[in-house]
Amino acid sequence: MPQGLPSSGRSAVWVENNVIGIRDVPVAAPGPSEVLVRIRAAGICGSDLHGFHGESQRRHIPGIGPGHELAGEVVALGPGVAGPPPGTRVAVLAGRVCGTCEFCRGGRTTLCPQLRISGAGYPGGMGEYFMAQSPYLYPIPDGMSWPVAALSEPCAISLHAMKRGGIVRGQRVLVLGAGTIGLFAVLIAHDAGASRIGVTARYPQQAEAASRLGATDVFDPADTGPGSAAAQGTWDLVVETVGGTAPTLQQAIDLVNRGGSVVLLGVHTEPQTIQTGRLFYHDLTIVGSFGYHNTGPRSDYEETIELLAKHQERVAPLVTHTYPLDQAPEAFATALDKRSGAIKVTVLP
Repeated sequence: MPQGLPSSGRSAVWVENNVIGIRDVPVAAPGPSEVLVRIRAAGICGSDLHGFHGESQRRHIPGIGPGHELAGEVVALGPGVAGPPPGTRVAVLAGRVCGTCEFCRGGRTTLCPQLRISGAGYPGGMGEYFMAQSPYLYPIPDGMSWPVAALSEPCAISLHAMKRGGIVRGQRVLVLGAGTIGLFAVLIAHDAGASRIGVTARYPQQAEAASRLGATDVFDPADTGPGSAAAQGTWDLVVETVGGTAPTLQQAIDLVNRGGSVVLLGVHTEPQTIQTGRLFYHDLTIVGSFGYHNTGPRSDYEETIELLAKHQERVAPLVTHTYPLDQAPEAFATALDKRSGAIKVTVLP
């Protein structure tokens, strides 16, 4: 270990189903194309909650911890790595890719066949230190708080999805689901100049946040059938963010206007059955969206950080709860109980 670098650090790790603990874990020196980051904020994602329950074996490996919504400070660079220099405040794209396949070379890194997301196959970032790949660190403004910077990951997912849906000024946009990713879809639609923005929200804190971020209409997700206010929206673009076992893909198809588009962003855990008649007769488009890309003049992450900086006062309240690392179990309990008023729960290692 090079002089001055830590040999170990504390980290949240899975112990067993529904149990997360804090352990000392080894910290290696960064290798070629690696950067050691001192993590300052780690958001709890819905996929982390699935891992907590053991519902996702990919995200629940005893001894490995969660955490892929990350922000922190650069500590050390691996051999031959040009930057960013130690001390730089960064948002972390917490995935491992090969860097050589056609998708990596084209900037579509989340399509890499060797993609591994932190907390799913290799150690997550909900701890004091995280080993990142050097091309995937993005400097953040000095005035941006750590919890807001850690929102870069879910916001980038929403930004990429809205690009996939072809969002343009003047469109009428409906977002199904008002978790963090759904709420960011609302903000991005607002920032893009949508003329009407609807969202389905189950909890009061989600409805309030959606209105603050630009929603013009908030609907009860149980009341979107024929004749409902949501069904009268003539929505040009419907973004599905619910997933799980909910029949929201068919719901999106039923609600989108003729000639419109549906973006599938939620992760369904059971097969979905849909009626294809409307797809054909109403000339609909359905696209999937996964992760974020580094194509074009700026990456999705770079655009996201600019968006968060522009709207920092609006987005900061999305982080409803923060906990120190030692209280990670309490943080998960809060995130699991939406009656707590939680939207985004963030651990501050």
